[in-house]
Amino acid sequence: MQKTLRKPVLAVAAFAAGAAIALTGCSSDSDDSTASSVASAAASATDQAKATVDGLSNDKAQEILRTAVNPDTPADKIPDVVDTSNPATQAAIIGYAKGSSAGGYTPDVYSVKSVAAGDEVDGNDTATVTVAVASPHTPEPVDITLTYVEIDGDWKLSGDAVTQLAGMSGGR
Repeated sequence: MQKTLRKPVLAVAAFAAGAAIALTGCSSDSDDSTASSVASAAASATDQAKATVDGLSNDKAQEILRTAVNPDTPADKIPDVVDTSNPATQAAIIGYAKGSSAGGYTPDVYSVKSVAAGDEVDGNDTATVTVAVASPHTPEPVDITLTYVEIDGDWKLSGDAVTQLAGMSGGR
């Protein structure tokens, strides 16, 4: 099972972390701001490495999800953002998008918080995506985890994620 984190990003994070440790160990008062800057860069690079899956950034995952749950997305565009290898998946996401939007769960209530590499499934890479859902019925957003799958080089919302979303709608 191969993870698809970008190796250059991990290398930068490791280098920056090592540099921060080295600078911190031999710094004077005048070097403290430099060490602090390097430590901040290391933390940022590490965060980016954790949040980056080859070809699937938080922004891209956000775009895919909001397109999938938008009732205005044309049916012929759904296969661009959803794994529709099971024909029932397309009908399920379209039904979910219409019902959830009518219930106040419009595409803008879904905010991707993080993307992490998942296990390979049926020869395809996957990603685990944490999404905050701002419910019109609760004061705080609720985090859910959805699976994305890479098919022929394109990331898509998995059929399992569609089933999960449809199950949350209470049969709308």
